[in-house]
Amino acid sequence: MRYIVPFLPILAASDLQNANAAEPMTALGIYIHAFFLILVLGLAPLVLLLEFLGIRKKDSDYMRGAKIISQLWAVSFAFGAVTGTFVEFGLYLLWPGTILAISSFWFIPFIFDLFSFMIEVAFLVAYLHFWGRSINQWLHWGLGWGIMIGSMFSGVAILAANSWLQTPWGTGNLVHQILPWVPTLGPNEVNSTAFSTISETAANTGVLNLANTGAANSLGFLLFNPLIVLLSPNSIVTTVHTILGAIIVACFETAAVFSYNYLRGGKVSQKPFYLKIMKSAYGFGGVAMFAQAFAGDQMARIVYAFQRLQFISFEGISPKGGIDPPIGLLLYGNPFHYFRGFDYYNSLASNSSQPSVVLQSVSFAQQSEPLLHFLYYTMVISGSILLILGISYFGLYVKRIDSLVRFVTRLPTEKFLIYTSFLAPILALAAGGSGWAIREIGRHPWTVYGLIQYPQVVTSVSITAQFSVLIMAIEVVLLVGGLLALYFIPTRALEKGEEELVVIRG
Repeated sequence: MRYIVPFLPILAASDLQNANAAEPMTALGIYIHAFFLILVLGLAPLVLLLEFLGIRKKDSDYMRGAKIISQLWAVSFAFGAVTGTFVEFGLYLLWPGTILAISSFWFIPFIFDLFSFMIEVAFLVAYLHFWGRSINQWLHWGLGWGIMIGSMFSGVAILAANSWLQTPWGTGNLVHQILPWVPTLGPNEVNSTAFSTISETAANTGVLNLANTGAANSLGFLLFNPLIVLLSPNSIVTTVHTILGAIIVACFETAAVFSYNYLRGGKVSQKPFYLKIMKSAYGFGGVAMFAQAFAGDQMARIVYAFQRLQFISFEGISPKGGIDPPIGLLLYGNPFHYFRGFDYYNSLASNSSQPSVVLQSVSFAQQSEPLLHFLYYTMVISGSILLILGISYFGLYVKRIDSLVRFVTRLPTEKFLIYTSFLAPILALAAGGSGWAIREIGRHPWTVYGLIQYPQVVTSVSITAQFSVLIMAIEVVLLVGGLLALYFIPTRALEKGEEELVVIRG
């Protein structure tokens, strides 16, 4: 800690001030980390699809595309690891109370993540090393599966940890006693006495107690069944929803890269290659959009079931309540269903073991409503347009869709896909970024929903503006470095032209 004293004066700040100062740094770091992780998760199935087509059809274009994209995969993995380390550094430094989480209900997910990371590293090195060497092509394809499985398991582990913060499954009625509108969260697999002690710890002392070995020992076991973290309904739906989102973003970004090279000119002999990979990536992203529509619906139902304040915030329900015909129809089959507003949830404070937490939670949800409402419709509108683009892709194979695309756009379907491939990744990033912001903004001011608030985890040492600028500058440098690497690697590979073609062995 002595190395950060120049940036962190001894003068203490209030918990809220520190939380507000720490959140921008944390949010920026997580978004940058997530950008690279999205590519790691989303490029994996695309690379395997292209390599499979290349081997099966003996098509050098597909093989070459798989090789180039696998290099992007590797770069994304490297920067994902670096930015992930930086995010963890931020957790320890700015939110030291998360040590409690890491040593208890995050323990199993983090162990799984560690082993998944080791699997990814081993298979990635082998996969890249044996490209074009004396190895059976199907065996090489199998090595790629090792990377994808490792990255998927890593994603599952991290998303399970985050989902537990959103919906602390296995805590029974603990949250309900504090936030009366929250239903029973599975079986009671936690030390209720310990959690009550933590949640009632006074401001500015919580982090000191959690970092104190004696205090931690006095709490005893927090989670009697650590595997319960992986069984949360929120975790299951979030994993599917996020992985599909990663595939959509990665595929449309890939399609944009190859469309750009197709349009900018160059060797005429390369144009069929660019077009072929663009169509494959665009099509895969389009198919994932169909599945994402169903996953998104399930995600909204999870939020409605477990995080009602967040739901009425982004839906824009009046404080006094009101009807929302589309949502009422989807949730209850009744467009005239009446949804209660913030006033009702404020009235539940008298039923809570900690009325101040209820009032604070409702107050923050109301303050966040304009932003959440905007982000929610940004996500919905962007996703809806992407779904339309996904449908238009099938105009390449279905005459009726092709005729419709031509009639509406006055363009051949192929040209329409080439041009919209530049719009699609922007929409995908807007939808994904807005969705994740809604998820995280709705959770403040608690760190574990209803159980542990920010006074128990945020640092009690004042966070200065100089320190914030330094950390955010480092985060931006990492992002710029990663983007440059992602740009120059495919550019160099594509400029090699015919020299980069992979010879298919019979």
